[in-house]
Amino acid sequence: MAFPEKCPLCGEESEKHKVVTRHVYGDKDHSRAFYHCPECDVRYLHPTLTPEEEAQFYASEFGGFMAARTGVSGGWEGAESHVRANESARIRRSKYLSSHILKGASILEVGCSSGFMLFPLIDEGHACTGIEPSGMFCEYLRNRRLVVYPSLEDFKENEPDRKFDIILHFFVLEHITTPLAFLESQIDLLNDGGKIIFEIPNVADPLYSIYDIPEFERFYWSIAHPWYFSEASLKYLLDRLCMPYEILLDQRYDLSNHMTWARDGKPGGMGRYTEMLGSSIEEMYKQALIKNRRCDTLIAVISKGKESNR
Repeated sequence: MAFPEKCPLCGEESEKHKVVTRHVYGDKDHSRAFYHCPECDVRYLHPTLTPEEEAQFYASEFGGFMAARTGVSGGWEGAESHVRANESARIRRSKYLSSHILKGASILEVGCSSGFMLFPLIDEGHACTGIEPSGMFCEYLRNRRLVVYPSLEDFKENEPDRKFDIILHFFVLEHITTPLAFLESQIDLLNDGGKIIFEIPNVADPLYSIYDIPEFERFYWSIAHPWYFSEASLKYLLDRLCMPYEILLDQRYDLSNHMTWARDGKPGGMGRYTEMLGSSIEEMYKQALIKNRRCDTLIAVISKGKESNR
């Protein structure tokens, strides 16, 4: 197994880097590992997929990979089931998005999957466009008359002068080999006063950082993710943009899910015990994890054309 020469995010020489895990979900030949850079605090995959492997993976393998990873509850057996399965995620996100999306906004979602975030925004009168590389969803999106492109590059080629008020992506950045360039390319697509809002996994996920469940450790670290960010490493990345931003914390998965992982060693327990525990207990549990900064999700809001308050 090849050892990295330096951190691919900050460039720090790798002498002090430590192996986080050699259990990389989806690595068929067991040739990869995740490493931790103490300089910028990022966790990174080495070696990453080649460009050819990555293109093949997202074009034809990603849907099946996710279906195997999440099971029936993930909704990956079809576009309509994916929309239904993600309604709770849409509602959760809408709570923090509503203050940023003004009336009649132009919105681009990168990695829009089944369009479950965009279709309700279209119904509210916003002008929405999607980027989706997966062949699994594109026909469905076009049949529902959503303008969708397979990549940002393809979008820019076809609509070179188009700008947006809001650019969204949810659990996309951790899939991108060059995250700084990825964000910089979106800044050019923003109107003045526009915002990029995204979610990524937080490496402080309590199933890993508190409970240390072996089955979760073998599940969590995925070949699809070149990166796992902490608050510190996300701040390092965003500081490179020299633009105002804020980082928010959230917790997606509930106590029922965590109890299922502890008992059965597998995902799929969302809401399983909520009727018995009560929704207030579930919410209190989530808020306690957020308060202690041991939650599973990081949210970033980057603003263009406003004076930085950092």
